[in-house]
Amino acid sequence: MEEALIARLLAAPGVAAMVGPRLYPGRRPQASALPAATLIRISGAPVYTDQGEAGLASARVQIDCWGESYAAAKLTARAVIAALSAFAGLAGGVTFQNILLDAERDFSEGGSNAADYLFRTTLDFIVWHQT
Repeated sequence: MEEALIARLLAAPGVAAMVGPRLYPGRRPQASALPAATLIRISGAPVYTDQGEAGLASARVQIDCWGESYAAAKLTARAVIAALSAFAGLAGGVTFQNILLDAERDFSEGGSNAADYLFRTTLDFIVWHQT
């Protein structure tokens, strides 16, 4: 599912324009170019019925949008939201029932000097998909 989300994001013109190939699973490589985004699955489980797994699952996925400025992080976040929020359909071989934006938070990341100071907007999505 995570690979399909990455494929969906990279196929979105707004996301591709902002981060290009700098969309990383897990974490952003140290000193990599910005803006960038990272994607990680926080939690998830299949849906069960009395007969067992129903062929549907939900997951919480966190996408961090990184920038050298607050504006760059927010623009990247807006592109990600436009690509995923309320999406239902086929992407990367996975059928998504619905993707819902659940939370958005802003952070700043300090470093050893001003050049290391970064901005991050964190997005949490609830992702319903077929298994």
